[in-house]
Amino acid sequence: MATCQGLPGWVSAQSGTVSAGKDFNNGTVQWSFSLGQPFHLQLGSGSQPRLNQGLQQTYQDNKITGLLRYDNSALTPMNNCSVQVRTLQSAVAATATTNTAGAYELSAFPDGSYNLSASSTKPWGGVNATDALRVRQHFTGSAPLLGMRLAVADVNASASINANDALLITRRFNNLSSSFTSGDWYFETVAVTANGQTQNINLKGLTYGDVNGSFTPTSARQPVRLDMAYDAIRYANDAEQWLPVYADRALEMGALSVVVQGPEGLEVVDLRSVLSREDLLWNYQGGELRVGWSNVAGKSLKQGEPLFELKVKGHSESTWQMKDLSEIADLNADPLDMVQLRIPKVLAPSQGWHVALYPNPAHNEAYFDFDLPAGTGLVRMELLDSRGRVVWMDELVSPSAGRLRHEIPAHALAEGRYLARVQAQIGSKLDLVHQNLSLVIRR
Repeated sequence: MATCQGLPGWVSAQSGTVSAGKDFNNGTVQWSFSLGQPFHLQLGSGSQPRLNQGLQQTYQDNKITGLLRYDNSALTPMNNCSVQVRTLQSAVAATATTNTAGAYELSAFPDGSYNLSASSTKPWGGVNATDALRVRQHFTGSAPLLGMRLAVADVNASASINANDALLITRRFNNLSSSFTSGDWYFETVAVTANGQTQNINLKGLTYGDVNGSFTPTSARQPVRLDMAYDAIRYANDAEQWLPVYADRALEMGALSVVVQGPEGLEVVDLRSVLSREDLLWNYQGGELRVGWSNVAGKSLKQGEPLFELKVKGHSESTWQMKDLSEIADLNADPLDMVQLRIPKVLAPSQGWHVALYPNPAHNEAYFDFDLPAGTGLVRMELLDSRGRVVWMDELVSPSAGRLRHEIPAHALAEGRYLARVQAQIGSKLDLVHQNLSLVIRR
């Protein structure tokens, strides 16, 4: 409220109302305005006005600029996110939207004390059982989390971090839950004092649960560090059967994250494992299998020892398709380089001749798998390089009918793709029974 004596004048507010006449003498002027909005008071014309009592609101040219980035190793810019300056009472004083580079600019707000933070409606992601392992390590004290990584570990918003958070992370990875009590996104909050200057302040964010900062929010794909290949032949029958799933190497692992689309025609009905049951979760929906496991003590597995077994029914010639976030982590929660998982292929009941190559791609071992009809007198196998030269050949003489496996010296072959040619003598005639198989050798 302002009291003015003997001077004509006017009062205006950018937002609010005025109760006064245009001219007044010894009058009282009252106005209302919104906090953070400028107002203007003009008294008299030509001579110095006198203001016995009044209210002044300092409104300087405050400005804050900066970048909003995701707290991963690349500091990925976060576009189309909201950055806000809020009063200490949480009222929004200014807001801006980040551009493609994650840059923002806030201006036109009064002097004072504020909090600067951000928000996002981008999809949540980047979290798997490796993150659950890091949370367990923090809880046991073996590898404490700090800063933002510590903040996003508290997914149940309990103000404490323990095995419950690790369990909730694994559940959400397995699609057994769709949200965290804490929400999806966390952004750091910075205290700001505005005093008429331009300040440059960068902000970072993380999805809740992404304690290792592996997510790339601008990417349509996330890392895949597992492959899945067939290693043998099984035949479907009326009963369900168990299929072992094992790695191509010995493992010292602390976490397992599998997201794989199963082949059409094959259904997963159960899962069992040597991994600690209380730490293992799995889910099968819409043909997609998810398996999550983590344990600070870890698990040692020999090459060929199953990580888990799947009970399946049906049969399929199609392949298993590994998806985003599939990986195995070691005891330090560091993801291993590409690991190949192997599983038998389930075919329709045999009607005679069948041949396949497993695993494929192969490293130091590979096999021909045969299902031979009775009366097979000779099987000749050849591998040809890209120039059509025969680099390996072997024969089976009078093999037994039924399933048979024959080793290929993959360790002696150079990296590359090879054509496999198979001939078989059934009765008195040697026929080319397969000429479109290929074997890929990787080092």
